[in-house]
Amino acid sequence: MRTFDPSSAANYSRVRPTYPPELYYWLSHQVKQTERVWDCACGTGQASIDLAAYFNQVEATDISEAQIAKATPHRKVNYSVQPSEHTNFPDNYFDAVCVAHALHWFDLDSFWAEVRRVLKPEGKLFIWGYNWVEFDNTLDQAIKEHLLPILQPFWPEKTTLLRGQYTAVEFPFTKIETPTFELKCHWTMSQAFAFMRSWSASQIMMEKHGDFKIKEAEKEIEYVWKDPLEKVPARLPFFLYAGTFDN
Repeated sequence: MRTFDPSSAANYSRVRPTYPPELYYWLSHQVKQTERVWDCACGTGQASIDLAAYFNQVEATDISEAQIAKATPHRKVNYSVQPSEHTNFPDNYFDAVCVAHALHWFDLDSFWAEVRRVLKPEGKLFIWGYNWVEFDNTLDQAIKEHLLPILQPFWPEKTTLLRGQYTAVEFPFTKIETPTFELKCHWTMSQAFAFMRSWSASQIMMEKHGDFKIKEAEKEIEYVWKDPLEKVPARLPFFLYAGTFDN
C-alpha cells in the first residue's frame, strides 16, 4: 500500500479533482437507510465530506497518518487511521461502503471479507474511480511523447488494475445497474502539471531521481499549451461498480 508524507498529502488534496456531485445523490438512494457509511482509504476526505450531505455518520479511514492529518474536518465525519482490510468496526454496522479511487491498493481477498463482515444485510458496496486524463489531441500527444515514457518504469504494479478500470478484478458481489457519470475539469497549465505530478509514478520517480526529467517534459508540453493561464477542458474517464453481498 502507498503511504504519504505530510507535504505529499497536502498536495494530493489540493490537485485531485472532486467526484461528480450526482454520484452521491444516486448512491444514497440505493440503500434502505442512510444512517452510516464507511469511506475506505479516504485520503484527505474528498468523498467523505460529500457523503456527509446524505448520511448521518461517515466513518472515514486511511492507512496513512499523513493523509488523515490533512483531512478536512466535518462534524459528521469521524476520521481514523486503519487499514481497509482489518478495522475495529462492529459486525453489520454500515448501510453502505464506498471506495473512491483506491481499490487497486488493497489486499482484495481480505478486503472483501471485511466488507462482508461490517456491511448490514442488504447494504451495498460502491467502488469508483477514473483511469486517466484526456485533453485535446495536441496536448494528449505531447504528454504521450514526452512525459509517459519517462514515467513508464515507475508505475506500481497495482495501478494496472486502475488503468484497466478494474475490469480484471473478480468482484464477489452481485452487481447492480449503475448510471453513467462524467468527470470534467477546466485546468490551467500549472493545475494540469500539478495533477500529473501527483500520479504515483511521478511521486516515485521524484523521490528516487528528483524532478529534472519531469521539468524537461513539462517544457515540451508547454510549447503546445500556448497560454499557460488559459483553462482548457480535461476529461477524466469515470467508472463505477456497485453491488450487494449474498448473506
